[in-house]
Amino acid sequence: MLALPVAALASLHRPSIGGRDAITPGIQPAWGKVQGVLARGDIKLAEVLAGIEEVSLAGWRKAVERCHLDIDYYAHQRWNTSQKLPWAMIDSGTDPGQLEVELNRALA
Repeated sequence: MLALPVAALASLHRPSIGGRDAITPGIQPAWGKVQGVLARGDIKLAEVLAGIEEVSLAGWRKAVERCHLDIDYYAHQRWNTSQKLPWAMIDSGTDPGQLEVELNRALA
């Protein structure tokens, strides 16, 4: 079973309800990619985080560029659910098998 990648930024649109933005104000779709990288990142991401000079999307992008990190690898790759991820040593209290069951239910 493969876990889903983060949607490509170009495929995202800002839905509206009654002419009003349905996405939480202040949340940019570009931050979704950052969140995907943070969620799947490994030790290589530490250099980027340490190199951020300004806490902003621009600061993130500059640090990524300086560190030559391929963020598309982390954000858009399909991950095998049997693959051990960097944070696997953290006990979230949820059985990983249950998470896979929920993923399968969501995809059905």
